[in-house]
Amino acid sequence: MSESERTFIRGDDRLDRILADPDIAAGVAQAHEAAEETDRAYAMNLAMIRKAGRTVPAG
Repeated sequence: MSESERTFIRGDDRLDRILADPDIAAGVAQAHEAAEETDRAYAMNLAMIRKAGRTVPAG
């Protein structure tokens, strides 16, 4: 394909076409859920570390 035959496709349009595939959409949803769970675990651990830092007597 020559450069003159190429057309610009907006990223949102390309993603819409890709995510129209149910298998791909399901995989993306699963990855999103896993990322949210990881974020929750990180936030909980950070809160515990901060709490522990406040309860340890200074030196």
